[in-house]
Amino acid sequence: MDYTKLPNYEAAVGKYTDAVAKGADEKEQQKLFAQTMEVMGTEIVEKLADQTNEKINSLMSSRSSEVMSAEETKFFNEITSGVGNVEKTLPLEIINQVFDELTYAHPLLDIINFQDMGLRTKAITSDGIYNGGTAVWGTFAGDIQGQLNQNFGEHDFSQNKLTAFTVIPKDALDYSYDWLKTFIILQLSESIAVALEAALVNGDGNNKPVGLIKDATVVNGTTTYGDKTVSADLSPLAALENSQDVSRQAAKILAPIMKKMSVSEKGIPLNIAGQAKILVNPQDYYNFTAMFLYLNANGVWVDILPFNIAVVQSMAVPIGKGIVFVANRYNAYRGKMTMQEFDQTFALEDLQLYTTKSFYWGKPKDNNASALVTIAAVPAG
Repeated sequence: MDYTKLPNYEAAVGKYTDAVAKGADEKEQQKLFAQTMEVMGTEIVEKLADQTNEKINSLMSSRSSEVMSAEETKFFNEITSGVGNVEKTLPLEIINQVFDELTYAHPLLDIINFQDMGLRTKAITSDGIYNGGTAVWGTFAGDIQGQLNQNFGEHDFSQNKLTAFTVIPKDALDYSYDWLKTFIILQLSESIAVALEAALVNGDGNNKPVGLIKDATVVNGTTTYGDKTVSADLSPLAALENSQDVSRQAAKILAPIMKKMSVSEKGIPLNIAGQAKILVNPQDYYNFTAMFLYLNANGVWVDILPFNIAVVQSMAVPIGKGIVFVANRYNAYRGKMTMQEFDQTFALEDLQLYTTKSFYWGKPKDNNASALVTIAAVPAG
């Protein structure tokens, strides 16, 4: 769904992500998130006759050959007959389709590979073979030489609960299950995406994932997560006229960062080829990418951003900043998802409101997985 056609919702998302980036207190963040979801529900219903209905029909026609599973049918039987205050676990098919949909408008969530833990809310992580657990050659009759030297960790994320709202017009409860399913997927994917992306960028690890902009600091056995210091400044590149000069200077500035990200904090070399990305705010995207474009002799625009770093947009990134990161060096897990009827008064009487709870855990593998850079000067005030 093109959420840029919901101007009030887009403005509300901007306020929410800005509050998260600036470290607003938890109550203020929750208030702005709830307002964002309410605005989305209101605008979607207002436009239900045109763009939402068109999108739903399009999705339904593309899935016309799919047969709804027994679990999905059971779930919608319960939804349409009144869920009440009993939590119902969403079928895996719906959860998977929610994630398929949310990655369309939020590319960061497509880059970060979430592992599905099903009903479990515990994640098992390991440092990987690059921490010294290797196979060792030896004679056929010799002693076993290799030793597994990995560090394993178990992370309980049962408290990392993300609550989102799903708004369904009451008369729509009489529609087909296919229609309801698609309508829920559209709303749920966007509401989850906004909060999840904000956490993946700026999260402080307090009942939410740890963001790429954070560094872990351990003092007396206690780990805290504060904002990274700026590692490099790319903003002077804007003064250069030739894109090839820009690229050469950028390579010199970014090389130390790439070198650092190519080694784990424990000193283990890593192959990060094809994994380097830079997150930028949409307001910075075009000015930043334009510096690295030139028109070749064949009339084709060529991108010469060094080291094949891919530029990714995210509203959660502060304006004027960029986050360079290694895509496969972020641990991410998702758990169960439940839904129940919201039993408090809602402003729109013709709507049925549901709360959906889902669980996520995420954290960079170490502080070398990402770096904060300045990409543009931001005027004071």
